[in-house]
Amino acid sequence: MDRATHIIDPNGEVIIILRSPNAPFADMSEGMSNNDSTFTLPGPIGEPAAEEPTTEGPAAEGPAAEGSAAEERVDGHTEEPADEFAKESDSERAGQPEENCIHIQVSAKHLILASSVFKKILTGSWKEGIAYLQEGSVEITAQSWDTEALLVMLRIIHCQSYDVPRKLTLEMLAKIAVLADYYDCREAIDLVVSTWINSLDEIIPSTYSRNLILWLWVAWYFRLPAEFEKVTAIAMSQSNDWIENLGLPIPDNIIRSMYDRRQEEITGLLLQLQDIRDQLQNGSKGCGFECSSIMYGALTKQMQLNALLSPGPAAPFPGLGYRVLVQSVLSFKSPEWYGPGGGRSKYRHNCFDSTFIALFGGLNDTIKGLEIDNFVHL
Repeated sequence: MDRATHIIDPNGEVIIILRSPNAPFADMSEGMSNNDSTFTLPGPIGEPAAEEPTTEGPAAEGPAAEGSAAEERVDGHTEEPADEFAKESDSERAGQPEENCIHIQVSAKHLILASSVFKKILTGSWKEGIAYLQEGSVEITAQSWDTEALLVMLRIIHCQSYDVPRKLTLEMLAKIAVLADYYDCREAIDLVVSTWINSLDEIIPSTYSRNLILWLWVAWYFRLPAEFEKVTAIAMSQSNDWIENLGLPIPDNIIRSMYDRRQEEITGLLLQLQDIRDQLQNGSKGCGFECSSIMYGALTKQMQLNALLSPGPAAPFPGLGYRVLVQSVLSFKSPEWYGPGGGRSKYRHNCFDSTFIALFGGLNDTIKGLEIDNFVHL
């Protein structure tokens, strides 16, 4: 085996070769488009030596990360004869400069116990598994992972708690969660997760941002109900278009549910505006002809000024955020007018329907967040 740059287990039989480490992570410029419901993540580069016999049918299609994606990512490799492992050409190795690789020595037994992905690679009919059985050692190649995140996960798998940090940044926690999801070893890191969550300095942001999506991923993967509801509420209320997953394995049905709920809430508010306008027009709102006529004209003018009349916004409402829309409605300027009082005096008209605050004051600018239990399939 090649000489290790990081030794987790000095007697370990496995060298993990991490090529092109520390690739950009959750880049805003690589967010999911409206028609893209899949994600591509770095990970192990391994190929089966020969097809394993199986009695199971093909896995049902569905969102990429609704359950454990370990089986899908392992089975997705192209089959290759075992003897190809011994024939790997020098030119292939030359394609990956040695200085861009990290070599980590680890224990096969610990990997197999903690991760179904490593178990299948090392004990199945993959070329790595055959090499391990024949030679007692093997190299496994991975691509692009963050080096520190991978080392933290491997130290936890090897029960080296003394070398595991008690405090992480939100980004590092998100990276470790992606690794644990990819290698299907969440149970191995569960014991330290609460410590990491409680010590985070980055609170959930109040605006739609990259950190909000990192929080969404962390809340989903580690099953944090309160944080999940809060994050989804902010995302739905403040996003003005498709809610991006930033390449993180957030289930597509969560993204779609937020997107659909946002559209439903905006549609509902626009219909409410039109309904009140219609009621003012037909006189079912307002205390009399003058009142309903003045309020109808004022509401029509305010809606026109805010581009809410025909043709008006249309689903999926690109560029329009729910919170911004509510705040615009709540800022509508109410008209003031005076009616005759006793004698020669006049009084300011002040019935229930004569101000927009009275008509729309019950609006909430935050959409209720999603409940995580609705997306966890037991």
